Amino acid sequence: VFYFFSYFLQKMVVMMGVHDERSKRRIIGAVANFHGVTTITMDSKDGKLTIIGDFDSRKILTKLEKGWINAEMATFGPYDPKKEAESAAAAAEKKRMEERERERLEGSRGNHNFYGPTPTPTHHQICVCTHDPYQGCVIS
Repeated sequence: VFYFFSYFLQKMVVMMGVHDERSKRRIIGAVANFHGVTTITMDSKDGKLTIIGDFDSRKILTKLEKGWINAEMATFGPYDPKKEAESAAAAAEKKRMEERERERLEGSRGNHNFYGPTPTPTHHQICVCTHDPYQGCVIS
């Protein structure tokens, strides 16, 4: 097979349940030994392993499934660094705009909470009750 580009990059994302640093190191070490892998990143919180390079995805996935039963391929496709940079910049800009909007709303709201100002304890109510059955209770 002849590729037009001399270097064909692929991106594979594998979802895995990783709970400690030792497992993370073992997974990265297992994937790093494969021919053609250029970049490996792992997000332990989300359990997302991202592999970039010119590699055989079936071999890597088979290796991960043997060692870690819960390994499952989430996405696979071509990798274009320019598009990735553009999408990362767009995501950062969107996050920045959302942060500004949130700050603007908090600034306009001031110290008021959603339900209005809290009542102050300076209002006193005096209840005078008489025992006359025709008048009842008088609140002043």
